[in-house]
Amino acid sequence: MRGHGSFSVVFYKDETIDFFNRRLSRVAYQYLERRFQFVYNIDRNTGDFIFRNEVKNMQLYIGDTIKHLRKQKGITQEILAEYMHVSTAAVSKWERNETLPDISMVIPLASYFGVSTDELLGLDAVKNEEKIKHYLDKANHFAALGKVQERFALIREAYNEFPNDWRIMEAYMWQLNYDPNCKDPYGNEVHKEELYRLCERVLDECNADQTRYTALSILGGLYILDGEKEKALALAKRFPDYWTTEGEELEHSYDCENGEEAEWFAQLRENIWDLTSLLHVKIRNATLQAKELDSHEKIKNFEKAVSLIKMIFDDEDYGFYHQDLSDLYFWIANQYVKSHDFPKAFEHYELGFQHAKAYDDLPKITTHTSFLVRGKIFDRTQTNSSVEANMISRQISCLRSWGVYQKVKDMVQMQTLLAKYEPYAGNKKDYL
Repeated sequence: MRGHGSFSVVFYKDETIDFFNRRLSRVAYQYLERRFQFVYNIDRNTGDFIFRNEVKNMQLYIGDTIKHLRKQKGITQEILAEYMHVSTAAVSKWERNETLPDISMVIPLASYFGVSTDELLGLDAVKNEEKIKHYLDKANHFAALGKVQERFALIREAYNEFPNDWRIMEAYMWQLNYDPNCKDPYGNEVHKEELYRLCERVLDECNADQTRYTALSILGGLYILDGEKEKALALAKRFPDYWTTEGEELEHSYDCENGEEAEWFAQLRENIWDLTSLLHVKIRNATLQAKELDSHEKIKNFEKAVSLIKMIFDDEDYGFYHQDLSDLYFWIANQYVKSHDFPKAFEHYELGFQHAKAYDDLPKITTHTSFLVRGKIFDRTQTNSSVEANMISRQISCLRSWGVYQKVKDMVQMQTLLAKYEPYAGNKKDYL
């Protein structure tokens, strides 16, 4: 069992089972049947416990729970295996969520660890799945609206209630790392000890790859914070290269020659969308950081990023990329101000504001039509922002904070531009 799907665990109800010179009676069987009815159906002919259809897709943490309880008790897999009269390999498979303990072992395992059978088998996790999903969905909603304080408080509340759920823990780790309540010092320094502890627990106990990568990423940042660059570099080398990503592996999994052309194209276009984001951000960052480039050279490189986006979205169905184009045009305009080419500067400020407004006016769902990304869906509710202000408001605020603004703030063109777009400034649109 890998978190999904169906499985069967067998208990022979027509006979009692000798277990460590004790007997698991029909009374115990009836108890287990009552406790498991939320998760399992009982096959009356065979006695098998089988996942109910409505919970097949819920994540269970039986193996994770056994591993956590074993480590909490301070024993090895070998000791647990000896106590349970099974092989060490069997315990290892339990903890990797590859197999389940036989049903006859549930009560002895729970008794050995001093927990309820509900806790051992993850029934509490199943029962609480709806609430966990509600927490995560609401956190995503706050993220899309830039409500960082509300999101932080919600995830902290969720972690206090579900400290052993890896999804909640992963979200909590990110919130601590970027705590909106901490500016100087930042969250990763304020919460450093707790983050170290959480990262180490994830790497020691969690089998979910994405959560482990989150722990490695945050841990690397903590090492840099503590001046341990070599440790940080060693962690960075544990990540896969650009070519062994989920997107690349999925693309290579579909076979166009065997009727999977639609799936292949969908994944290919998803990858192109992501790679466009990755590459244009690299171009942008290189241009912003390069001290040797003059304004003319910076403009040329920013325009490369603009051209990349326009090449991919040749139907001008920019969607999310309206935001990136807005930023790029503002940075180009700033360089024209530094070069004292004010007509070009205001031309590009205007373009920046146009794309900012286009982003703010987007519907909840944008379905791309350009060939290279055709069918790719951009959902505004799945974005992540650190501010509540909409794009127009953010750009006006940024513009006024830049040194170059002092050179143009009293010019008629700038006053006209601000008068045109300030009425559209406000907070992000709530699509729910």
